[in-house]
Amino acid sequence: QWQFKAPPAPRPLLGLPDLAAKPGPVVIVEGEKARDAAVSLFPANPVITWQGGAQAVSKADWSPLSGRECWLWPDNDPAGEKAVRDVAAALATVNAEKVAVFNLAAFARRAIEASGTAALADADPLADGDDAADLLGRGWTAAHAALLLQDPDTLRPVESAAGKAEAANASEAPKTGRFQLDAKGVWLIETDRAPRWVCAPVEPVAMVRDPKNAGWGLLVEFFDPDKTLHRVIVPAALFRGDGAEVAGLLLDQGLRIAPRGKPALIEFLQTASPKARARVTQRTGWHDAGPDGAAFVLPGGAIGPNAGAWIYESEGGAPSTFALRDGLKYWREEVASLCSGNSRLLFAVSVCFASPLLYPLGAESGGFHFRSNSSDGKTTALRVAASVCGGADFMQRWRATSNGLEALASAHCDAPLLLDELAQMEAREAGETCYMLANGSGKSRAGRTGGARDRASWRLLFLSCGEIGLAEHLGEIGKTPRAGQELRLAEIPADAGAGLGLFENLHDYATGSDFAKALDRAARRYYGTAFYAFVAELAKNQEAVPELVREAQRKFEAHCLNDAAHGQARRVAGRFALVGAAGELATKWGITGWEPGEAMRAARTCFDAWLSRRGGQGNQEEKAMLRQVREFIRRKGESAFTDWDRPANDTDKHAPGKPDRAGYRRGCHDAEGNDAQEYFLFNEAWRGVVCKGYDAAAVGRLLVAKGYCRKGSETDRPWLVRESLPTEGRARVVHILPALFDSDDD
Repeated sequence: QWQFKAPPAPRPLLGLPDLAAKPGPVVIVEGEKARDAAVSLFPANPVITWQGGAQAVSKADWSPLSGRECWLWPDNDPAGEKAVRDVAAALATVNAEKVAVFNLAAFARRAIEASGTAALADADPLADGDDAADLLGRGWTAAHAALLLQDPDTLRPVESAAGKAEAANASEAPKTGRFQLDAKGVWLIETDRAPRWVCAPVEPVAMVRDPKNAGWGLLVEFFDPDKTLHRVIVPAALFRGDGAEVAGLLLDQGLRIAPRGKPALIEFLQTASPKARARVTQRTGWHDAGPDGAAFVLPGGAIGPNAGAWIYESEGGAPSTFALRDGLKYWREEVASLCSGNSRLLFAVSVCFASPLLYPLGAESGGFHFRSNSSDGKTTALRVAASVCGGADFMQRWRATSNGLEALASAHCDAPLLLDELAQMEAREAGETCYMLANGSGKSRAGRTGGARDRASWRLLFLSCGEIGLAEHLGEIGKTPRAGQELRLAEIPADAGAGLGLFENLHDYATGSDFAKALDRAARRYYGTAFYAFVAELAKNQEAVPELVREAQRKFEAHCLNDAAHGQARRVAGRFALVGAAGELATKWGITGWEPGEAMRAARTCFDAWLSRRGGQGNQEEKAMLRQVREFIRRKGESAFTDWDRPANDTDKHAPGKPDRAGYRRGCHDAEGNDAQEYFLFNEAWRGVVCKGYDAAAVGRLLVAKGYCRKGSETDRPWLVRESLPTEGRARVVHILPALFDSDDD
């Protein structure tokens, strides 16, 4: 007959058929709903629960778990913590082989999904009462659960009752100065005195150190009064003296400490020795994780092999630039789809995917610069690119010192650095900063002891925009950019030539302004997930990707350059090809939703625009040398050169003058018989004035090779000839021929 009462004890467990079919560790949860969810998250494991809830643990029959490894998953509330303790005690009585409990703080992550690729990012902690069913509702899958198990802090061993009894009987000596950690806090246990509360619960998680095995510290976890999880690294150096700095650090993060509990807290932390180890780095990006490959470190956690062993810690605090909002599906549909058909937008987004490829390819850093008039859509392109990696804060400004940009570059290593408005940086620093960003290291500085400090280093691609280019900016202070500077910051005309500024396809929007606003709204609403998804795929394909990209670069160069192209053009072409290949990889992995080949076509379009503005595939530095010589002679032809037929010291023919005299000029005929001028430059003026900023010997050899100056008899200085000058005797001069002005090398 039916009766309103529970079945008699011992009650059978729910899930026993799986226990026989699956030999792996047993996942134990509280309640049938939680079990149904955990079965989806851990399909390879038997999932068990008991009848009657948290108060009925003792009434269940736990004997089938004898000799099995068990993982306990408590509900996130005090009743759940108590139930786990009771289950652990029950398992000890039936001789379960090994028992561990899930660290609920590890579930404070956001689940990301991209074409079957799972990734996790930091998020708010679980709410009161949350269990496996709540994680399933937040989009967690079995792939995310498997990823979580790679973190050594996810499961923590539970000491059996027998082990505790053995430890208690190991010594009869008085136990003083010992600490106990429970749900209410850290307690100081002293002989003949009641336990004294020291602080709120704070758990030492791991011993940490930097990649050089220095800078040791302790990673601790605790919840602040708002139940927000804090993971704080306490440097070992702060324990010197009375350790007041340690207490100040933790108080500032929200840890409640007893008024007279600071000395005990310092002792508790300083004597803690957790088994787990982790590396701390102040640089994002790839870090060698051993034979399994490299791990990609981000402020929200690492991605790739041995990811749990890496922690990002910035001197300025954890940056919020690598933020996440909504799923990849929405970014792909609302942001990436609008980029299609717009070469500059496709290119800008692809730059973000290309930065993580620098490390596996061993490629150098470099930059791109969108230049055009105001309101052409340049800043919108940077905002769209920023949405790949984070929110509006991800885009930075050129308005900074070189030291400030060093810190930014280090915080964006192996990620894109997006810089708006080049004109906001001091012109005298702009050129050197381009060198610094592209060369991948900051200044050498002395440490406190006089020795050299470690230089900041990075790998990155930076994307800039502005109404002026580098050459114009340096021209404002009378400087000319080096060819190396212009190569490191490849300037792309932002105007795509379709009469719509930077845009070419408005996707049914009425005007470019409306389209730009739609892009801006979408980029502010959906962001961050694409970069995480791309890096997760790249971490799984570290060995295969480099050869794929190199093959794409070879095809790109063959398509865009001829056999006579100079190495400078090939160097920049490789960077454009890298961007195109990255966009194609993102498309292949289901991240962008673009048509195959579209990203590479956009890279070719932008490269052709750069090449056209540059003036061809030749050596830009040689062109700059020739321009400088021509410009000097054209500007100074009357004031700095004496007529051959009117010698400088013959004051009967003209008044004395020309204090900055550089040489002589003489009428002659060019190769076609036309009237022309030839110039004889004094060697001192040639080296100190005409070739200022360049190697005078290199300029001289170039002129000889081009046939623009008469070749002399000196093997080591063929650009110098002996010439009898009017009233001045024989002197070494550079004899410039009219052919210099007839060439089209510019």
